[in-house]
Amino acid sequence: MSFTTDNARWRALTHRDPAANGKFVYSVKSTNIYCRPICAARLARRANCGFYKTPAEAEAAGFRACKRCKPEIENVENPQELAVGKACTLIERAMKEDDPKSIKLRDLAKSVGLTPRYFHKIFKDKTGLTPKEY
Repeated sequence: MSFTTDNARWRALTHRDPAANGKFVYSVKSTNIYCRPICAARLARRANCGFYKTPAEAEAAGFRACKRCKPEIENVENPQELAVGKACTLIERAMKEDDPKSIKLRDLAKSVGLTPRYFHKIFKDKTGLTPKEY
């Protein structure tokens, strides 16, 4: 989907569309901040939002970068995806050693620095499977 019109950008922003990440940034007049379209910050009123193609354009207009989503950095890796990737590697290593019962959810979560409940949730969200099914 192209994000060339303000309406398309607003739609992507309200849905936190991952496909829009890197295509544009949006600014909030009331806070003088600009963010990525996937930023977890509270959504501003439509009347306070402006759209820019690049972070440099937003900075030239007088906005500063969001400290939460860091839109000025080109390739920010998603920490959830990194955690799930590391866990998958650990699970596969345990399977190769023919010891699948040795790895527990609690241990996997601890190794990636998350609580077991949150780890289980993001693992299922990212892979479509629970760690046990994987």
